[in-house]
Amino acid sequence: MSTAQLEDHKREYTAAAGEPARSAHLPGPDGAAGGEPRTGVLDAAEGRRLTMAHQLLGEPARALEVHRRTGLTGAATPDEIAALAWAAAAYCAHGELRRAQASVRRAVAALTHCGDPGAQAVTHAVAAVVAACDGRGAVAEHHRELAGEAACGSGDPALVLLVRTCAAQERIEQGEARRVLAGLDTALTALGPDDERAEPPELLLAAGCLRGCAHLALGELDYAAAEFGRALAGYQRLGEATGHAALGARALLGLGDVHRERGALGPARAAYQEAVVRSEQCGDREVLAAALTGLALARGAEEPRAAALLARRAVGQCAGRTRIRALIAAGWVALADERPEIAAEAARQAAGEPGAQACRPVFAELLELEAMCTREPRVRDRLLEDAQAMWTAARRPVAVARVAAARALLSGAGGPELREAVGRLRQSGVRERAADAAGLLNRATAPLRPSAAVRVLGGFQVLRDGVPVGPEEWQSKKARDLLKLLVARRGLPTPREVVVEALWPEEDPARCANRLSVALSILRLVLDPERRLAQDHFIAADKHVIGIARLRVDVRDFLAAARHALALADRSGGHAYAALADAERLYRGDVLEDEPYAEWAVALREEAQAVHAELLARLATAAAERGDHHAEVHFRLRLLERDPYDEETHLALIALLAAAGRHGEARRRHVLYVERMLEIDVEPSPFPRPDRRAPAQRGRD
Repeated sequence: MSTAQLEDHKREYTAAAGEPARSAHLPGPDGAAGGEPRTGVLDAAEGRRLTMAHQLLGEPARALEVHRRTGLTGAATPDEIAALAWAAAAYCAHGELRRAQASVRRAVAALTHCGDPGAQAVTHAVAAVVAACDGRGAVAEHHRELAGEAACGSGDPALVLLVRTCAAQERIEQGEARRVLAGLDTALTALGPDDERAEPPELLLAAGCLRGCAHLALGELDYAAAEFGRALAGYQRLGEATGHAALGARALLGLGDVHRERGALGPARAAYQEAVVRSEQCGDREVLAAALTGLALARGAEEPRAAALLARRAVGQCAGRTRIRALIAAGWVALADERPEIAAEAARQAAGEPGAQACRPVFAELLELEAMCTREPRVRDRLLEDAQAMWTAARRPVAVARVAAARALLSGAGGPELREAVGRLRQSGVRERAADAAGLLNRATAPLRPSAAVRVLGGFQVLRDGVPVGPEEWQSKKARDLLKLLVARRGLPTPREVVVEALWPEEDPARCANRLSVALSILRLVLDPERRLAQDHFIAADKHVIGIARLRVDVRDFLAAARHALALADRSGGHAYAALADAERLYRGDVLEDEPYAEWAVALREEAQAVHAELLARLATAAAERGDHHAEVHFRLRLLERDPYDEETHLALIALLAAAGRHGEARRRHVLYVERMLEIDVEPSPFPRPDRRAPAQRGRD
């Protein structure tokens, strides 16, 4: 979007928020006349335009403020009808379903006196959203069809995009994500090139978020992350121009979902937390509930009690599918905390909600939870089989593979079925740490985990018999710091004097020797509370040094696998592709992300980052040599996630997309590349001339 557009929006929002002059009796919250006298009355056209803008930006509270200041007369004009419809959408997002229903009923009734295609399209599109929220699927589909007919008959490409945007989320839930992408692309193309579109940016940003949702449903996690990231950058620019700093909650929610699906739980928690803050500021209770639900799942296995509070809060925010998913999340968190009776009650409540069985993905999630609440293996497998069929019908490949892997693990079959399911998950970018989030994989893999393990990639965590050690089990923060320090020193024997200096700087070492012994005892007790093993099984120590013995550490596993794969690539070239890919999947995040200022963690963190970047670069090159266009795009996108100012990778990705005929996406990536280079005062290169050969042909050359 251009600077001029942003300035226009800033002036428009400022004028709407601060217009002083007039007063009138405005409609009440449900659209009826007779509200209290208010100042700063807007006419129907201004009210309709601004209500729509705020609603598309994910600001229903602001949208309702504008609606209450709009002087509606009850006339069946296109502007008054559309203003009522957008108010209904805002009420729905704000968690006020009854008011949403009342407003949309008035708008639909007024259509009998108005044949304007714009009013027809908007009203039916919003009516479909409200009906879907209430679980009335057939009614929602009827309104979507009427909205589409009106929009197509209008000849207005912006109206077509608006209607498709309103219907996109429901289409995705129905298993039509590919159709949603095609429809949005067609509508965006009809608007013209990016740099020529004169439409307000709200609609384009909303469409970008929905493209991300569609890619996420299809298991195309890299594309989803790119769409959400691009939308978030657009929201931030618009927020800076208009003074609305809270924009972008929906984009952050999408990024959180992508990270959680991948198993990158640290970034997922950060994205969800920011989405919670922004949605609270905007008044979008639907996004708030969804972000709280995602945060509860991301924290559920590690902090089940805190996660239970988050899920409970999410349940109280809104109705419909979002509430059902919050109840299901509460069940998974309870199972992670070994409280199956609470999980079963959450499943029962979710099953009793209106529309729980009307949407395949929601019903499949419910079946998964019910399966893991039962103790009868045959019943459990039958429920999971039904869930797998539901996910298949909904065209959710990652969910299908997840259930297949869980069934193989729970049955003890393993073998080809498990390898195939795990392979499909890895191909979509799902890593092992996805099982750390509360959910099906977490419960299915619990019996198979080692007796004790330490994770520092993406944040510090200790697992004992597959279960995260809670904060209450650590009697001393210094015991935690001791383990982190030993890991940061690669588990090698470390002189006691060095440990004392790091843990108790500027204190008398002679006085700290006993403190170190106490911390060491606490650490050993945390790792083996029942004292089943020898004292030095996990942590070895003598009078002079302390080190890690037979304790599994994820960063050591990653570095060992990476060195092996890189050495194999140096020797045998293309034969090392699988080893490189397997090593890269072990990287769950930066070392000790929760200790950003600890100097003793810097060396290991930077080493792991460098090795991971080298793996991604080798994989991108290997994918190009194999002619695997999709894999090359995947790894180049991952490289840009790590370093958004990597000019070589930017240009390689742009050229790759252009050569594949994906010109629109290549142009969008070039715009992003130019922005990044200007941020660091580097002169950007022009759009590269595409290589007309197919990617496979370039790989053979």
